[in-house]
Amino acid sequence: MSASGKEKLIVHAVGPEWAWRVVDRAGRVVQRGQCRPEEPRWPTGRPLTVLVDAAACIGLEVDLPEMPAARLQKALRWAAEEHLAGSAEDQHVVAGPRGSDGRLRCVVIDNKGMAELNERFADMDLEVLVPDALCLPFEHGQVHLTRAGQRVLARWGEWDFGSFEPELVADMLPEIVAEEARRIWHGDELPDGLERDDFHTTASGGIEALLERAVRPPVNLLTGAWTPRSAHTARAYWQWAAGLAASVVVLLLASMAIENHQLKRQSEQLQSAIDQRFSEIFPGISPVGRHQALAERELNRLRFGEAAGLLELLNRAAPVIDGQSGLILDGLNYRGGELELSVRAPEGADLEQFEQRLRALDLQAEVRSISMQDDGATGRVRIIGGGR
Repeated sequence: MSASGKEKLIVHAVGPEWAWRVVDRAGRVVQRGQCRPEEPRWPTGRPLTVLVDAAACIGLEVDLPEMPAARLQKALRWAAEEHLAGSAEDQHVVAGPRGSDGRLRCVVIDNKGMAELNERFADMDLEVLVPDALCLPFEHGQVHLTRAGQRVLARWGEWDFGSFEPELVADMLPEIVAEEARRIWHGDELPDGLERDDFHTTASGGIEALLERAVRPPVNLLTGAWTPRSAHTARAYWQWAAGLAASVVVLLLASMAIENHQLKRQSEQLQSAIDQRFSEIFPGISPVGRHQALAERELNRLRFGEAAGLLELLNRAAPVIDGQSGLILDGLNYRGGELELSVRAPEGADLEQFEQRLRALDLQAEVRSISMQDDGATGRVRIIGGGR
């Protein structure tokens, strides 16, 4: 076997520059480099592991008993739906390891994102896709962070991980990490808002902080319809060998095999009939749903959907507020996808200029009222995502 046959290629496919490393079986780096996404250049002929942006993935833990793989995959998708804002039909749910409490861990990514990744690496020996933040180190009572291009990766639990914009990290850390947790930053440059004295630091950041777990990833998103060609080839070989052995068994136990086949078909037909009948009685509701669970799911959808919309609009409007001299934010209100800001400015023209700068960012903005006072002008500015 050639040396390349014992090596793996690991690519961090995040940001305008992709970092890549070739590692041997012991995890030692033997080659390194970086390239642009539109011009992927790295050594070929090695199994490819791609680290994708954890912002596109959700880590979940669900209560499911042990069961055969085929049944588990079907049950897992519907169990995960209770925690998701969208339909399980649009999501790719991948089973991971079980925790010490027996709960099954899984990762969710939407099918559209998987299709785009699969197409991008279609001509390569892609064997593993894994969320980058899940490859950070982890120990109880610690949170690990590193910079990855224009994102900051964080892992604060065995199955708690995420990818954030650098300017949001300082505000989000107190929400997700206990105050007494040991904070470890991998790399040199900390985002604005983080104090170096609050962190233990290591020299290896970015892809270097992810390599050890990327060599033996905790989960592989390439399952089901996205299973890599190499796995299909291996499966075909074992299916052929199993078929040959089964032929011998069939000669000895023909009647038992026929009976088992019939029972299996009857079971599948019965399951199909049950699912069809349930869909007729409860259209639009998944077969394993319960009223309470569905209600909780809808509440979660509303709660997290509103929060995401508010954060997006604030994130886009903040540079305009900070960049306009004399503009003071007095208050805000968010409802139904609309953000209303109460602002003060030296002149009424400043509020109109604020409106125009927001529109230049492809936001719908409108100054609803302006009143002049001794200390300047006050007004209410309505903002909606998407320009007009």
